[in-house]
Amino acid sequence: MNQQPHVGLSLVNKAPLGLLVTTLIAIAAGFLFEIDLLTLLYAFIGGLACGIILIAYWLGKGGVYFIAGVSVPLLLVVMMPLATMAALLYLVSGFFFGFCLALLGYKLISKG
Repeated sequence: MNQQPHVGLSLVNKAPLGLLVTTLIAIAAGFLFEIDLLTLLYAFIGGLACGIILIAYWLGKGGVYFIAGVSVPLLLVVMMPLATMAALLYLVSGFFFGFCLALLGYKLISKG
């Protein structure tokens, strides 16, 4: 991976757009469904953790980071009560918001 630092670069460059889209989805879901803050919080933390772990993998820290990073969404789906469509929508939007925030943070730190 050290030979190809551009692997995650396309995702990093799209992070601001991802933040905007996931925020709009969560706001729209807030108008349609009752807001589930706990699901949003867990999904956000999971997305943030997944993003940080995958950034470590992209920086060449080792393949175990890839396994851990892609396991985070699975753990969220298994652990979260997804009895309604709203819960699933909040889980997905919160996860990708956290993931994009981690990527945006990396972009800002790596440039500064």
